[in-house]
Amino acid sequence: MFINWSALKKHKAETPLLVVDLCVLFLISLNLLVLLVDSIVMNTGVGVLLAKHYPTDYLAYKNDWHKDLPLYDSLFTVFLLTELGLRWLFAIYKKTYHRWFFYPFIHWYDVIASLPGLQFLRLLRLITVTYRMHQLGILELGQTFTKTAQKYYAIIIEEVSDRIVLNVLDGVQKELSVNNPVAAKMRETVLVPHKEVITHWLANRISALTAVSYQKHEKELEAYLHQITANAIHDNQEWRNIKKRLPFVGGLIESELNSIVGGLVNSIAAKVLDDLSQPDNSALHDLADAAFETFTLSDAHLDKAMEQIVIEAIDIVKAQVAIQQWKVDELNEKAENLS
Repeated sequence: MFINWSALKKHKAETPLLVVDLCVLFLISLNLLVLLVDSIVMNTGVGVLLAKHYPTDYLAYKNDWHKDLPLYDSLFTVFLLTELGLRWLFAIYKKTYHRWFFYPFIHWYDVIASLPGLQFLRLLRLITVTYRMHQLGILELGQTFTKTAQKYYAIIIEEVSDRIVLNVLDGVQKELSVNNPVAAKMRETVLVPHKEVITHWLANRISALTAVSYQKHEKELEAYLHQITANAIHDNQEWRNIKKRLPFVGGLIESELNSIVGGLVNSIAAKVLDDLSQPDNSALHDLADAAFETFTLSDAHLDKAMEQIVIEAIDIVKAQVAIQQWKVDELNEKAENLS
């Protein structure tokens, strides 16, 4: 890895910021290296071995360097926060984003990495700066190094964003679990203000569904109506009594009666369905309005069921978010290589 100074000259307008990036890159690398060494010396078996075999050097490090490390780290944190603030002001001056407060949200990883107590996330800042400098051609990285860096950058971004999403969803589920009137609020603030649009849409959907269904099943409906009409006439006790008094023509009259009544019933049904299939049918609008009113009535059991449905739906989303996609991609890549 080396710096391509000629590429740096190509970005004259951004040269000061790019030089600051190079300084930040060096300082974060140094800071993380110092923290890593200190952690190894003070918190692992390496420190025990050093204390045993090199007690003088170990005590000198512990007394002269380790105790002052929080101070040095605090100064570096102040530097990162100052650098972040200057970049934010520069973005406001250049009108880089649509609103002045967009910067910390778009560069959230820089904000998090600058906060005290989250030093390990400075590695994320290190990767982002290195990647950006490589994209500009200022840092020349090997192909293998670039591929590896991109892979682990994606892993870190996925892990951090997944944790944030899961925490947000957990908070939503907790809110739903403490008997907050979510269902009532949904009715009052979401459904009721859009009642006219919803009922109009529902009425037209019923109308369209009626037209399509009737055209598709017209023959079946006609046969069904003729059959139930014939059964009704045949099973009618009064007609049976009349039929007994007409032994020779009763069957013929019944057949004609079935044909006439069946045709009338089928015509009436066809007319009703045709009227219902007309757009903007007032009867359907009244039906849709009544259905909306019934649906939006407050009901404790329904409210509880709706909240439970939302909680279970969030569980499904959480399960999907919790899948480490980078592991899935690795397994797929290995499978492709084996094949």
